[in-house]
Amino acid sequence: MVKTKCVRDAPADSDGERILVTRYWPRGMSREQLRISGRMRPDLAPSVGLLKAWKSGTITWTGYVERYHKEMAVRSAEIAALAAKARGGTITLLCHEREGDPHCHRHLLKEMIVQSMSSA
Repeated sequence: MVKTKCVRDAPADSDGERILVTRYWPRGMSREQLRISGRMRPDLAPSVGLLKAWKSGTITWTGYVERYHKEMAVRSAEIAALAAKARGGTITLLCHEREGDPHCHRHLLKEMIVQSMSSA
């Protein structure tokens, strides 16, 4: 199972393995507060250029999604590894954006992982 959460949301036992999928470490938060499993995964976050383009409003959400998918095309092995973990238990993808915000790469990444799970 794949879940998503904001880094500021309280950890829960039902989160399973918590994986930080951000480019930058959350300000003012310790590893203990985050309760992440292992290391963070900045390679699964949008590139600095893509993140800046989205935050500045120079691209639409559709453009962001297309570019993020292109960036992740070279990360298929990492996505497949997360899909394998999710088949064996629960993983929770953590990012800075609030959980209710649909405009976050972690939701796109979750879709890719779920798709990888079903195609394996």
